Amino acid sequence: MASSTEADYIIVGGGLTGCVVSSRLKQANPALDVVILEAGVDPSNHEATKTFAGLFSLLGSDLDWAGQTVPQKNTADRVHPLHAGKALGGGSVTNFQGWSRGDARDYDQWAVMVDDSRWSYEGLLPYFKKSETFFDESADSKQHGFHGPLHVTAVSAGPYGRKYPLRDPIKDAWLEVGEKFNPDGCSGSLGGICEFYETWHKGQRQSANEVYKLHGVQRITEATVSNVEFTEDKVGREPTASGVVLADGRRFTARKEIILAAGTLRTPQVLLLSGIGPAETLKKFDIPTVLNAPAVGRNLTDHFALYQLYKLRNPERGLALGSSKLSDPIFMQGFPCDWAVNQAVPREILESALRKDEQAGHTTGDEALLAPGRPLVETLAVYAAAGVPNVPVDGSVIMTSVMLLGSTSRGTISISSASPTDPPVVDSNYFDTEVDKMTLIHGARRTMQALLETDALKDYVEAEITPPGIPTLSATSGDEEFEARIRATGLAHHHPTGTAAMGKVVDTDLRVLGVRNLRIVDASVLPISIGGHPQATLYAVAEQAAEIILQG
Repeated sequence: MASSTEADYIIVGGGLTGCVVSSRLKQANPALDVVILEAGVDPSNHEATKTFAGLFSLLGSDLDWAGQTVPQKNTADRVHPLHAGKALGGGSVTNFQGWSRGDARDYDQWAVMVDDSRWSYEGLLPYFKKSETFFDESADSKQHGFHGPLHVTAVSAGPYGRKYPLRDPIKDAWLEVGEKFNPDGCSGSLGGICEFYETWHKGQRQSANEVYKLHGVQRITEATVSNVEFTEDKVGREPTASGVVLADGRRFTARKEIILAAGTLRTPQVLLLSGIGPAETLKKFDIPTVLNAPAVGRNLTDHFALYQLYKLRNPERGLALGSSKLSDPIFMQGFPCDWAVNQAVPREILESALRKDEQAGHTTGDEALLAPGRPLVETLAVYAAAGVPNVPVDGSVIMTSVMLLGSTSRGTISISSASPTDPPVVDSNYFDTEVDKMTLIHGARRTMQALLETDALKDYVEAEITPPGIPTLSATSGDEEFEARIRATGLAHHHPTGTAAMGKVVDTDLRVLGVRNLRIVDASVLPISIGGHPQATLYAVAEQAAEIILQG
């Protein structure tokens, strides 16, 4: 396809949302000229992106932005890695392919905040359904789609289904500590013991750039965007986005709109370099101010987590990956996990934490968190310690992840220069609120109770493997001991959102407030932390965004 520097729509960022929007625009109207500008490469022939076995080699590779935070005051001044897909397909090329919708109350809180029911659970439901081909044809058709681009499957289901040896003991342990079985966590009710859903299909990754067809879309890779250009103000009119400049000086002109889909970490950087952001930041770097927008780069949130390792009893039985008795290749055809356990937090714990946050001046705590049974923390038990330095994958160790679903801590993103090739300055401000602290402590304590103090697992799990130089924990350890462990070892799940939040930076049609012909369609627009793993939400957001754009 011949390269053109003029198009109807210019999409800045060819990640998950950029691919969905581009594909849907072109399908709806083949006459449209649509251009994707992607800073990374086309990974279609990159073998490590295809299967689970190559997954961990992608982190820190040329397909990863491989950024880092500033030292984090709440985690012993540690600098945290920031993994984000740098390729056509974005995070869908490098993620673990976990699939979960947030709880309906997450989306409903979002809709109330912005006063637009389109962003409620029921408002997004048609787009959740549109994106998926759900594995169980007998499932509720009011909740699931059966003709979408993405095949969504329970780990245990179908001819490629995997039932790991610890599947039943793990489930029974959680039942023993009082969690309830939930037959479908992707139906608006996330709480309980849920089958882990994934988008591995026949052992192969499904990335957005492949399942959402881009025929006729001009894809320009290795194209780092410098800034959006605006036409001069006319009296009484807002600045109008007219084109995009690349770091190498090339220019692209938009006849209709420019759509930023560069992600939570990069979209605010593009806005700032374009003159949209806090005036004091723009002035500091001699960037001409197009619009003083103080909320750009604010409201950053992520799913912070505690990872723990557990030693198995008698690993020669073949209980985890790496064992010669678990050598069937099917066990490596997706993420080695059976269940996602999504837990609520007792009301008395949350009420106390909210009071402390209010006294400390935190305004992110919300009474909506007190909704009975609302899940706020997720536990996964993973049958390998893949990716953990100095821990062998030999069948003797499993790993747990305890992850905040409704993080209330908020960070910031800014810039260090006016150069698009310098990374953004990211202060994630993990673990900053009392609500986050008490929620994660509660989830970690319950996880240790299930793993170490139940009849269901007493013959399978021997003990936690304590990190070097770190005190041992048990389910009866004090809150202070859990807090110290989390501050010393906690890491995020790389699910950042919120830095161009709806109601603050964009309106409910995703248009950037204060300018014309500029929209944002990526995770940066989410005004709150949405539970679950984000790709299901982002596919739905992008599907609805495409319809909004086409409607004008």
